[in-house]
Amino acid sequence: VFWENGYSGTSVTDLTAALGINKPSMYAAFGNKEQLFATALEHYMVNYRAPVLQRLTEPPEAPLRERMKAFLCGVIDLVSNPAAPKGCLFVKSCCESGSVAIPDDITSSLGNMALDHEDMLANLLEAEQQRGQLPENAEVQIIAGYLVTVMAGLSVQARRGKSSEELKALVDMIVSSIPGVV
Repeated sequence: VFWENGYSGTSVTDLTAALGINKPSMYAAFGNKEQLFATALEHYMVNYRAPVLQRLTEPPEAPLRERMKAFLCGVIDLVSNPAAPKGCLFVKSCCESGSVAIPDDITSSLGNMALDHEDMLANLLEAEQQRGQLPENAEVQIIAGYLVTVMAGLSVQARRGKSSEELKALVDMIVSSIPGVV
């Protein structure tokens, strides 16, 4: 429900209807709406986003260029999956953060998750740099920021209705725009 409607667009009534339980049961099981959102976001990150990120590291013997393409195609498959809401729950939530409708601790948590995500990508790229898959002078933090920006853009485009095929047509151009990727 949060993925489809966002935090501010989801009421407790929406949540109880989706869960098939009454309000007291929801509060007993999950706490308040904010706690349920945190649980839903963690579930999303572990079960949807993490497997996509894994494509950047596997198979390790594959060239980084091919793993980046697989990673971006995985992002596109996730954000344009016809069996799920369009876009990315994390990106949608980040777009909502900072508004009066989003509690400050959620905004803070999303900001920390975004920084952690970008740092994780930078660390992965640094390891690839040490393996010779990126030149020594490659600015891995900038490349990581670029990839995060691309992922957010792909999510927004999918939410706007762009098809998986339309988005995948961009993958070669995106990867080619990263200097020195082997």
